[in-house]
Amino acid sequence: MMRRAGVTDLTLPKDLIWTVPVTPLEEQLPPPTRAPPQPIAILNRVIVSNHAAKAALRERRGEHGAAHRVVSHVSSAPPELRVMMSIPTIFNPNLNGMEPIPDFLPRPNETVGFNYKVDGVLGSGSFATVFRAVHEGAQNRPVALKCLKNAKETVDAGLGEARVQSMIRLHDPLGRRHIVRLLDCFYYREHLFLVYECLNASILAHYMHLETLGPRARAEYWHAGSIGALTIQMLDALAFLACLGITHCDVKTTNICIVNAERRIFKLIDFGSAVLTHDAHMSYLQSRWYRAPEVILGLNWTPKIDVWSLGCVAIEAALGFLPFQFASTELVLAAQMATRGPFPPWMMEGPLGSIYFSGSGCVYEVDPSAAAPGAYLLRAEPNTTLPELLAQQLDPAIFGDVLSFSHFAETLLTLDPDVRPTAAEALQHPWMASYGLPPIDPPIVPATPTLSDEVPLTAR
Repeated sequence: MMRRAGVTDLTLPKDLIWTVPVTPLEEQLPPPTRAPPQPIAILNRVIVSNHAAKAALRERRGEHGAAHRVVSHVSSAPPELRVMMSIPTIFNPNLNGMEPIPDFLPRPNETVGFNYKVDGVLGSGSFATVFRAVHEGAQNRPVALKCLKNAKETVDAGLGEARVQSMIRLHDPLGRRHIVRLLDCFYYREHLFLVYECLNASILAHYMHLETLGPRARAEYWHAGSIGALTIQMLDALAFLACLGITHCDVKTTNICIVNAERRIFKLIDFGSAVLTHDAHMSYLQSRWYRAPEVILGLNWTPKIDVWSLGCVAIEAALGFLPFQFASTELVLAAQMATRGPFPPWMMEGPLGSIYFSGSGCVYEVDPSAAAPGAYLLRAEPNTTLPELLAQQLDPAIFGDVLSFSHFAETLLTLDPDVRPTAAEALQHPWMASYGLPPIDPPIVPATPTLSDEVPLTAR
């Protein structure tokens, strides 16, 4: 890394360091086309019949619902820091010009940049499309080629992702911290491309595939041993990120991929939403089902929001569904209260507390889309605390020690962020003592000689 007059150089080194062996792609299952089922009743709507009480709740909510209320927390003293990243720009001087559409549509077997031959699509989203490709200069090794759409907000997000990944690689040059490796980035045909190592299926695609094989298939893989291996690796990754001042902000079952299913090795992916310590902290981030309560309530937040999301992932892997799997933020917040108990008063008094909590401390809705117009209080169904759900749904003969796992999950899903552990603290939980971090295969170095890690990407 080079430094000059307040500028930090995060340019990626030229050489590709392959940190996982190329495995058969039997785990590259198609992305799920539906959400996991929600078979358990968690909440009950109670309509408010008193006219004055209904009017009070409508006034409390105001003219705009929760979706239109976003709170931003900006550091009072941001550091004077500039970042430099040298990203190669590849163009044809005879055909230079703007691309006609924002999406990149390669021809079959088209070579992108100088080295990457596209042979299919791995997935797509609102910001990017990820292509399956091979690196023709490295023994045709498979890579995941992430192409950002040609729009300002998506390119900005891609630059932010490259910045975070460059910091990760700087401090973890051998890729030991269970985080997907960024191998290359470049600008080609008016699009920013990020090149990642190619992993196997997400754990969501994996467990939903197992669901199709019979009623026991998912449970027999995602038992206490598998979930313990998953959580200790992800906590190690999150603790490492927190030390760098990075919050992932989108930990979920689609963003954790399998490296080796048999050996229970996993990696965290997709840093497009990652936030650094001195970046603006918004109240609209994280996927709704995995969103930490302090984010929903517009409170200031820390990397502990990733610990909450990981707790959701662990529960989802164990049960095959999430207790917070609802279509509105109000329902998610009410389900958090139903399973984890009442919120501390100071959280309910936060910037957005009045649009979610009634004067008596119940979560309320006004004119929900799935019910008749009116004001409703959301109350818990019986036997829906997290320990009760786990005890009802998990078979100890298949899963293992349900009680110890329940204590661990409750710790990660602590409502009060001041009490919730950091990732480093969660690694010290007694349930983690039974698990160790798996050995990682040594890097596979390309056969051809490479330059040192100090050579920037532009020196090709």
